[in-house]
Amino acid sequence: MPEDRFSRLYVQTKEFTQDSDRARYRIAALFREPIFNDHAEQLALYVSRTVGVPILSSASGRCLSQWNQFICGCRTPDFLDAITLVYRYLFWHISEDVAYWWRDVVRQIFADEHLAYQIDDAGGVHPAVDQEFQRNIVSTVAALQSHRYQSISQSIEIASSHLYADPPNYKMAWRAMLLAVEGLFGLKFPHARLTLEEILRRLLPAVESAYKTNSTAQKATRAILTCFQGWVEASLMYRHQPGVADAPDPPADIAILAISHGASFIRWLADLDVDSSESVQLCHDGETAPHKSSVIAMEVGQSSEFDQAAT
Repeated sequence: MPEDRFSRLYVQTKEFTQDSDRARYRIAALFREPIFNDHAEQLALYVSRTVGVPILSSASGRCLSQWNQFICGCRTPDFLDAITLVYRYLFWHISEDVAYWWRDVVRQIFADEHLAYQIDDAGGVHPAVDQEFQRNIVSTVAALQSHRYQSISQSIEIASSHLYADPPNYKMAWRAMLLAVEGLFGLKFPHARLTLEEILRRLLPAVESAYKTNSTAQKATRAILTCFQGWVEASLMYRHQPGVADAPDPPADIAILAISHGASFIRWLADLDVDSSESVQLCHDGETAPHKSSVIAMEVGQSSEFDQAAT
């Protein structure tokens, strides 16, 4: 917007942060609004009981000032809990419109200050990655129900635990997702390592055969493989290598993007792996295998060539 402030036009950072003094100060300033004049003390008692941290002291007549001290000085989890609790109090004891006002203003402050959280319609605070990541994780884990993928599912759970730690460990979460992708690639292509060359050598023939009746899909999957190579290349930059200085922590937004894409690649590779397994089973049963049987034959031949080259 042409009339927007200089800092919002030219000084905005793209990197998310887990906490912000500026955001806390702006939210603390909201308690100076007239709506809190008759409710600051009761609200403080409600939040104190629920969070377990005192807001009011024995001094009287300083409730708004003590709210400012609490918001600006409490732990990050208590700060985020307070956002939800204030919403609930306003909703129950004042009006829905006032509660919505609080929720929407705090949402805007979080966005302005690039806090890595989202506020849902009921005032609950969640990591900014929550909806996108959970959507991918749920659908990915659903594709990994077979015992064959047990170790892959465990790596995804480790990635999730690092992502939702306090504070989040984005580097370890990314590494765990890379380990899951490598594990699934190794299951589908035994004796092959996840490298840029092997992605083309192993996956390109497989996907071209899988979509051989759809030329547009073939072109699209070639482009997707290029993206997959880029994802692997980026992920390896954050892998620990013995004797080499460890990489710095990745920015939150880049890590979240990479972890989400990794989950999507796992889901796609699992689908290809299941289709290949079904083709092998049909051949063993003496029935006519679908067109993906050619993929299996090609993979077997390639594995033999790879083994010979390795020896």
